[in-house]
Amino acid sequence: MKPSAYSRRPKQLNANMNVVPYIDVMLVLLVIFMVATPMMKTGVDVDLPQEQTQSLDTSTQMPVIVSLSKNGELFINYDTKNLAVTNDQLIGTLQQIQNSEQTKGNGIQVMVNADQTNQYGDIMELMANIQQAGVQKVGLLTGNTPQPNKP
Repeated sequence: MKPSAYSRRPKQLNANMNVVPYIDVMLVLLVIFMVATPMMKTGVDVDLPQEQTQSLDTSTQMPVIVSLSKNGELFINYDTKNLAVTNDQLIGTLQQIQNSEQTKGNGIQVMVNADQTNQYGDIMELMANIQQAGVQKVGLLTGNTPQPNKP
């Protein structure tokens, strides 16, 4: 018997997953993150001195950043918060942060982020205040410059 011209033959089912919509969604997310990332800058804008340095080991905990702007304003950047403080408030705030971290079993590390036009005496006073707060680990932030090629 001859098959009819109007009859349908059953097709095999395609059990493969269609990944094109997932790729489209991922590309849209990539574009969103590329646009949003430059806008996520935090902290105080200071002109750091340029020196050749090694990167910090941040495998354990992010440091507390104390910023000294060129006009003498102090800021503490801790746990994504940027707080403006005075010299007197700095010691108390650092002691509170240190006490909260010691209850978690961690000590704090403080990094000084000072503008290169700041006076040496101002930076030394800031570091003395940090030491009065009982902080044991203090470092200075610098801007990275490319390493020169050695022959």
